[in-house]
This record gives sequence, C-alpha cells and structure tokens, in this order.
Amino acid sequence: MLVRYWVCLFVCLFIMPIGYAADLIIDNQFSSSKPLHFHYTLSNAALAEVVHLNRESWHQSTDGTLNLGLQDQPTWLHFSLSNPTNIDKQLYLLLAHPLIDSVTLFQSHNNALRQFDSIGDREPLKNRQIKDEALIFSITLKAKATDQFFVKVNSEGNIKLPLSLWTPEALVQNKSKYNLITGIFLGFLLALVLSNALLFALTRKSRFLLGACYIASLWALLTVVLGFSYRYFNFNYQWFQTINIALLFLSATLLLNQLTERLLQLKSEFKKLLRILRVIFVSCCIALLFLPWMSYANGLALSLYTSAINLVICFIVCAFLSFKQHRYARLLTIALASHLFAVIFSLAVFNGHDAFLPDMPKMLMGTFFISSMFISYLLIQQFVDRRDFKIHRQQQLLAEAKIKDNLQLETIKLQQDMEEDLERRIQEHTFELQVTLRELEDKNRELEEKNTLDALTGIRNRSYFDKKLTMEFRRSHREETPLAVIMLDIDHFKKINDSIGHLAGDDAIRFVANSIQYCLKRPSDEVCRYGGEEFAIILPNTDTEGAILVAQAIRQQINAQPVQTVAGVVNMTISAGVFSAIAQRQQEPSQYTAFADKALYQAKHQGRDQVCSFEHPIPSQSE
Repeated sequence: MLVRYWVCLFVCLFIMPIGYAADLIIDNQFSSSKPLHFHYTLSNAALAEVVHLNRESWHQSTDGTLNLGLQDQPTWLHFSLSNPTNIDKQLYLLLAHPLIDSVTLFQSHNNALRQFDSIGDREPLKNRQIKDEALIFSITLKAKATDQFFVKVNSEGNIKLPLSLWTPEALVQNKSKYNLITGIFLGFLLALVLSNALLFALTRKSRFLLGACYIASLWALLTVVLGFSYRYFNFNYQWFQTINIALLFLSATLLLNQLTERLLQLKSEFKKLLRILRVIFVSCCIALLFLPWMSYANGLALSLYTSAINLVICFIVCAFLSFKQHRYARLLTIALASHLFAVIFSLAVFNGHDAFLPDMPKMLMGTFFISSMFISYLLIQQFVDRRDFKIHRQQQLLAEAKIKDNLQLETIKLQQDMEEDLERRIQEHTFELQVTLRELEDKNRELEEKNTLDALTGIRNRSYFDKKLTMEFRRSHREETPLAVIMLDIDHFKKINDSIGHLAGDDAIRFVANSIQYCLKRPSDEVCRYGGEEFAIILPNTDTEGAILVAQAIRQQINAQPVQTVAGVVNMTISAGVFSAIAQRQQEPSQYTAFADKALYQAKHQGRDQVCSFEHPIPSQSE
C-alpha cells in the first residue's frame, strides 16, 4: 500500500506537469475561469502536425499575463474541457486583447474536427459570432463529453493572450460593469472634446481647437486599444488597420507639442526653446509621413520611440520653466509626465515586458484622464487669465482702448500670417525633400541597371547571372518546375585573337551575343556573358530536351553565318554544355553552373562544335 502511494505521488509531481493540462470540469456550479489555463507553442506547422508535437514543445500559462511580444511565427494554444453533466453547455471563450490580427479556433469532439471562422483585428467583422470589443467564440460542449481545443494566433503586433472562459450569464454580468465604467470614461472624454470645441467656436482661439483635437485623439486611441473601434471606425481597410494605433499615438504627441508651445508662450518669451520644440515637431511630422509605408510593428515602434523623444524634450523644457516660476509650466509638466508614462508603458507592452505592470486599459485610462484634465484646465485658466488681464488693462487705459484694439487685431493677423507662412515653408521643404529622395532613387536604379550590363556586348554580366540563377533556383524549388542552364564557349577563340587581333575577337564576341539573343524567344530566358568568350543562358521551366534544342539552334545559327569583323570574315563554331533539373533543397544554385560546365568540357573534349548534356553527350547534327 505504501509503495502504491509513493508511485502515485511521483506521477502527480513529475510526470503530469510535462503533459497537457488537466481537463477543466464544466459542471453545474461552473460560471467562469479567469484566467484559463492552457499550453502554448510557437510553430509554423499545420494543425495535423501540431497535435503530434512532443510534450517538451509545449509551455504552460496559468496566470493570464502571457505576453510573447513580437513573434514571426504563429502561436498555438491547447486546452481541454470536460462536461460531466447530462445537458449540453453553452460557453464563451474570450480573448481580452482585441488587437490580435487573427485567431482561429478548432474543436475536436469524438474524432470530429470543427473549425470556427477566424476573428481578429484584421478579419471581417461579420466573422464574429458576438459583436464585442473582445474576441469571443461561442462554443457548445456536449453532455458527457471531453473536447480538445486548439487555437491558432497570428499577429504582426505583440502576442498577448489573456484567455478566459465564461458561461453566458457570468459574461453578461462581467461585461455590464466593464462596459459601464468604460462608457462613462469615454463619454467624459467626449464631453471634454465638445467643451473645448465649443470654447473654440466662441473664442476662435486655436489653442482650444488643439485641445479638442488632442483629447479626441486620446479618445480614438482608447477606442482602438480597448476594441471599441468597430463601433465607430468600422473601415474594412487593412492599410488603415495597420497604421491606426501608430498614427493616433504620433498625432496626439504632435498636438501636445503644439499645446506646450502655446501654453508656455514660447514664441513671445523663449525663442530658443521654441526652436527646439519646432525642430522635434518637424521630425515627428517626417516620421508621420513614413507611417503609411511601414509594417504594423515597425510603424508602431517608430511612432512610440519618436513620441517618447518628443515628450522627453517637452518635459525637460517644462521642468526648466518650472524652476523659472512660469505660471503654467508646473501643471503642464504633470500632463506631459502622464502622457510620457503612457507611451513608455505602451513600449513595454509592445516589447512583451509587462508581466509585473498593471492592466493596459486601466493604465491608459488613468494617464489619459490626468493629461486631458490638466490640459483642459490650463487652456481655460490661460483663457481666463488673459481675459482678466485685458479687462484690467481696459479699466486702466480706457482712453486708449480703441488704439490698443486696432493694434491687437493687427498683431493677431500678423501672428496668423506667420503661422501660415511657417506651415507653407514646412510643406515646401517637405515637398523638396520628397523630390530629392525620388531623384536619388531613380539615380540608384539607373546605376544598378548599368552595373548589371556587360560593356562590350550590352547583355547582362556575371553579377546579374549569379543573382538571376539564385532567384530562378528558388522558383524552381517552389513551383517544382525544371530549370536549365546552358554554358557556351567559342571554339579556338584564342587563335582568332592571335591571328586577326583583339578587335576582331571583340566583334566575334558581340556576334555570338546577338545570335544567342536572336534564338531566345521567351521573355523569361536570359543570356549573360560569363567571362571572356564564355556565355551562360538561364532557361526557366525547361527540361533537358528543350534546353538541348535551344543550344543546337544557337550552334546552327552561328555556324550558318560567317562573322564580319574589322579584320575580315571569320568562320567559327561554338560548343555548349546543358544541365536541367528541378531544384532540390539540398542543392546549391552553383551546382547548375558546375554541371553545365562539365558538359561543356565534355563537348570540347569530343571535338568541339557540338552540344552535350550532363547525363550523356549529344552528337553534332548535320546542318
């Protein structure tokens, strides 16, 4: 009896943790499992192969904080559910990270496999069984059944997997509280946006418009991060979904940069600090222009790092002015620090380093609340201060009110003209930079094209041949089509050079190049000067018989026409070696050239003026 006890204990402690997790029992008392325990692995394999992976390939997640960061291959999850009751169970599988590109669920029941429609940030909204900010699958667990579940996760962003399982009643109860709090907060931000927009309409002060746009960008960013964007921005454009978060982060930073400039009144009091903020503002604008052409991961990294640098500089400027006892610098420093903390926190999440950090939605809501509140307060406070100052001045200088009003109007007009001129200059410089970059790209392409041409014959050179052969080798392996290489050499070319001169030899080489080009009929066929009097031909999708026919046609074409050179007419012949095969994984592209060269050597050895393949020689055919 004691022996059996120790055997059972050994199995529980050492053997069971290596295998899959124990089945989750879905009985009548079950309401939710948060987090859901599962195993995960990274693999490009299909489901049929993933099922048979060994136990060492799987890792366990039990705390709900798994964040794998950026991954270049799919993530597979596995868990089991058991229903010991006599009734079917309706359950909801919830992934509380709505920014995952694509999630596919597979359910195995009695050796029958069901695949659910893929849902995610990049998938059509119609695929979702339940329209919600989170990614939810509705699953049915049959009575007296144990089902296996596999989840395939693909995403260009960070792979964060807070997975949970709910009954419909428990999910509705949980969602009601969450949606209420989130709705109140988003409604509060919208109220701040509307209040600043109304103040702009009443005062025509651009700082209020900037404040409204800044808080609106925070609201839009939260709706995307929290998964509510499908309610407001249901655009089925993959391009927009790729850059929306990066665009909103960087846009909010740019707006906060301009608000900092206006709240601190740098234009009138601190010209050097103004230049610093203008420089980083232009840098962020340039980064913003590059976002549409970047991938999701690279765009988000550029946006977050650029925003962090911008905010750090703005924070230093505000901290410096705080020591100078600037009226608005201290509160603005708090707003900047809050926004900067949100960016740094997002960087940590993006890179998968948030295991010990608070929940991202709560953190963003808290930091954005502080930033938007302080910015709104400062805008109103600055407006009130300026209004009180004007009233005080009007009371002191009532007699000069009309003159000062005129001067103020002229100053405002001049300020607007300066701002428009600055924007125009920025647009002109940006356009000039784009034109210069395009010209540089055109020159680089032209230079690259020249570097691939042989100066004597005008056909491609050896460098181009090596690159083209590698590309066609991969295509042959991918499409399983034969690839042929022909190596040609002018017979007794040294005698031509020695007897009638090198200029005549150059004419002979050009004649051979032109003859080969004449015999190649397909656009995909390429001839290159391999070196000296030797030429190489690449024939995609061509077997040995076809390559031999092409080589024979070239040989006959050259035999049929005497060569006109500067030293007179020259009759010459060529020898050719052929090799054709379907590219294999264990082969190298250089083997094609080596085998064709061996066939060429065989043709030379057998008397020249003939074509040989690598397998067997092809005798010379009569003209």
